[in-house]
Amino acid sequence: MKGVLNELARFISAPGAAAVKDLLSSKGTVPIPLGAITQEDGTALLKQATTVAGYSQLANKETVILIPVDATKEALGFSVALPNDLDATQDVTIHVIAGKAADLDALTLDAEAYPVGVGDAANADIQDTAALALTQSPSELVFTCGSDGVIAPPSALSVVLTLGGTNDGDATYIYAVWLEYTKLLPNA
Repeated sequence: MKGVLNELARFISAPGAAAVKDLLSSKGTVPIPLGAITQEDGTALLKQATTVAGYSQLANKETVILIPVDATKEALGFSVALPNDLDATQDVTIHVIAGKAADLDALTLDAEAYPVGVGDAANADIQDTAALALTQSPSELVFTCGSDGVIAPPSALSVVLTLGGTNDGDATYIYAVWLEYTKLLPNA
């Protein structure tokens, strides 16, 4: 498909070519703003100041969600409406860029994903990936929600991110979160 798009782009002006490529792209992304992430129970995050996760700016640069050493709450959550062009026969992936302040603890991040649709609620976790190890340097963690549990739009996904391991020496940073999905092709 890429070769066809490149050939098409040669015959269309640059702005038009970009629009055509976007229209025909099979990948979709749903950014999750850090401000949309809460504690698992829905309590809003605040500026990090105690043993509860919150927002922090690292060295006057990146704004992150900081899960401090000895955190009392280590589960975060968000809910997001799934886009109308989602192909529910394909997997949905949850992407998290996360890291640690040092490398003192063997920590993991796990995700649970609960779909809901019109007339279809209280579903089981559809996330198939085991907890993933956190590294000191920020790395991308990818959790797969199998297509067998994805609900066609209009639908939503509630996600819970849980820190695992003994967190007594490392603060954990969450830099970014997004979903990726396969788009329905036009006229599909």
